[in-house]
Amino acid sequence: MIGSRTLLVSAMAVTLCVACGHDKRAMKTVTSRASFELSCPQDELELTVLSTEGARKLASQIGVTGCGQKVVYVYFFSTDTWTADSAITPTMTQREDAYEEQKAREDQAAEEERRLEKQQSYQRGGSE
Repeated sequence: MIGSRTLLVSAMAVTLCVACGHDKRAMKTVTSRASFELSCPQDELELTVLSTEGARKLASQIGVTGCGQKVVYVYFFSTDTWTADSAITPTMTQREDAYEEQKAREDQAAEEERRLEKQQSYQRGGSE
């Protein structure tokens, strides 16, 4: 009985060690690829495991955010490779900033138009 428990614990330890090794290698590989593809220093990247597979819970999708961009990498077990699975896109904060800038420009243009109309009305002798 003790022998089978020891064997089971040993098997679990080996499984965890394999998963740990896979995930460490995955983070290193994805960090290197993302740094190149996003033109972003490695220390500015944030990696998040999005999905795992199998009994060993091996990372199979990793999301990367950095330098105002984001991308998802997927792992192909058959070829032992990580590949970008999404287009590199701006993060939401960049989109929100762009929206706010556009809105401010539109508001400024509308205010300028109202000011110009008021000035033209005043020059024509109208009262407003």
